[in-house]
Amino acid sequence: MQRGTAPDGYYPPSYGNGTYKGKVASVDDGTQSVSLVYDNGHKTENFTGQLQGPCDVPTKNEQPMRAADIPVGTDLTVYYMSSTRKVGGKKQAQNSIFAVTFNSFLGRAIPDKDKKIYYCPQGQYLQFRAH
Repeated sequence: MQRGTAPDGYYPPSYGNGTYKGKVASVDDGTQSVSLVYDNGHKTENFTGQLQGPCDVPTKNEQPMRAADIPVGTDLTVYYMSSTRKVGGKKQAQNSIFAVTFNSFLGRAIPDKDKKIYYCPQGQYLQFRAH
């Protein structure tokens, strides 16, 4: 299932509990966008969102993870908040990703017991609440 709900935990106060699971189709380091695709053989759905900030995922260079650090093909679950804004007089949906969970990395599945939620806070660390 591509759309889901987050497990119990601590999340931003305005979080609506939405998640999206899919394979990374593309990343854009300039906009910090991550595009996911979900294909179950009968239908294909796409999701695009922007990381709120660098994620607290350990990296080789010991810097926070940016969009470009996520390999295409990675099975990823994103935790996001949606909003709309007017652009040129038309409403445009915007998905803001504040956390990610890797379901696979470099083609290797990650067992459920080893999966972690990595936060991608914007500016000061986000204030979280139990969900």
